[in-house]
Amino acid sequence: MFRYFLRQIYAIRISLFAKLFIIMIIIQSCIILLLGQLNINRVDQMIRDREMDYDRNEMISLEAAYNLKLNQVRSFVFSLFSESNQSESMLKKIDNYIKNDPVNGIRLKAEIEQFFQSMTYTDEKIQSILFNRERDGEKFYFNRYFDPSTLLNFNDIVHFTGNEYVKVYPYKNLLIFFLKVNDPLSVKISNVGTLVISVDIGFLEKKGNFLKEDSLIELKNEYGSLLIGDTKQFPEVAQGYIDSRLLDSNNYFITEVKNSIDSMGFTMLISQNNLKQSISAMRKNQWITLLIVILLNVFVAFYVSKRLSKRVKVLTRNMRMYQPDEYHRPIPILKDDEFTILEITFNQLTLKLSEYIQKEYVQEIKAKETELYLLQSQVNPHFLSNMLEILRMQAIKEGQPQIADTIYELSEIFRWNIRNKEMMVTLFEEIYYVELYLKLQKVRFPKMTFEIQLPNVLQNYRMVKFTIQPIIENIFKHALDKKKQVHIQIIAQEHNGNLHVKIQDDGKGISEEKLLDITRQCDIPLLESKALSSIGIFNVHARLRLIFGEEYGLQISSTLNEGTEVRLILPKT
Repeated sequence: MFRYFLRQIYAIRISLFAKLFIIMIIIQSCIILLLGQLNINRVDQMIRDREMDYDRNEMISLEAAYNLKLNQVRSFVFSLFSESNQSESMLKKIDNYIKNDPVNGIRLKAEIEQFFQSMTYTDEKIQSILFNRERDGEKFYFNRYFDPSTLLNFNDIVHFTGNEYVKVYPYKNLLIFFLKVNDPLSVKISNVGTLVISVDIGFLEKKGNFLKEDSLIELKNEYGSLLIGDTKQFPEVAQGYIDSRLLDSNNYFITEVKNSIDSMGFTMLISQNNLKQSISAMRKNQWITLLIVILLNVFVAFYVSKRLSKRVKVLTRNMRMYQPDEYHRPIPILKDDEFTILEITFNQLTLKLSEYIQKEYVQEIKAKETELYLLQSQVNPHFLSNMLEILRMQAIKEGQPQIADTIYELSEIFRWNIRNKEMMVTLFEEIYYVELYLKLQKVRFPKMTFEIQLPNVLQNYRMVKFTIQPIIENIFKHALDKKKQVHIQIIAQEHNGNLHVKIQDDGKGISEEKLLDITRQCDIPLLESKALSSIGIFNVHARLRLIFGEEYGLQISSTLNEGTEVRLILPKT
């Protein structure tokens, strides 16, 4: 690959048109990079401005939610003045309550606190309602989760001076509203007491999506402040409140809004870490896009430069790549000029050379097939078959059935050679007569056992005659250990669209050096192979490659002292 690029660079150096294209690509790439950087900066600023506008809108939404809750709390005061049928107002009951009155005291207090309880049902965020009577400090309340009277400065906050009517006290996750309640029916409008309503700040979270993971909101007035959000992500706010003077504007967005109704202030603090990461990812993606565009331009430059001298390169490349023993596609003739003569001449030369090689290849195959037939017919088994039948009958006559069976198996093998002169046989026939051969060998080697697995669906596939038996012979010649019981397996199966026949043994195995030597000899090109001069695994491998093609033949694997596996790879025919 590296040499290929060096050749392309050298071709550009000697091509004027290629040089011009490279200069154009460099200028175009510089323009793309400049415009890309300007676009990245513009998008960066646009994202920051959009974030600021979003924060401002969310703070306005937060202020509206707060003011809505403030008006709702104020409306609770008016409910104290309303009178139900045949009853006095709740404010009157509070004023008339006498603690030491055993008759009406308990009833009035129960009615008042039940009324407060019913008020909490109107809003699930209300944690408690308390009324503190001004003249004696008597308290009427209903607490859901929090008792505001436990505040340290409760007695100071609950009393109003001058024209104050509403106080909002931020405390932990609550907003505690203190509302001054006057009696409008008295001669001099007098202060009856203070209505204290504690509300969970969760009502703010229902408005908008401002409570993001990287944001912190502060509600602050003269009575205190509270924070909404995870303060652990903001180490600069460890003091419990937001001080913009201590914060770096490069790391945070700070938005402040002052409420138009009361003195409550809202501050939103958003970390820029996620935004910076998003902008960094955006920059990275845009730079990758720019690089892809530049690479495409470079590719186009290479492509155009190659097209300028394509016909010369095609001719020279075909001359370099041509191999006598491989198929060669002719050069297409597209034009009629001086190069056409060279292309036609080259095509004619390669065609005639390929025809000559093909002719010699076919003659070589026919010669080897003739040699195979001669090898298979060197011994005429007619005479031996007749004599074996006589011996078998004599053994039966003398009461030797085992000897008779052995002679029968041997004669069957000879009869098969007499009947079947074809080079191709079925897999069933080949394995059947191999089984007879193994039974004969078992007489010689009693410790030997064998197993054959041949599925019915594979029995009728055809294979080359006399391919399994030479491999079995090698087992008895090289792998058999007389001191050890040897087991032979013959397994036929379908794999990747081909027929595989595995011959396995657990004998001596083959050393790594010997196995490498056998594999090397099997990998010798077919036209150079001389393996057919001997009968054995090289003979089988060469015969399969001759008949079916180079991709078929034998695969051998072995482990010393553990066994050997020979795999026949055949087409399904």
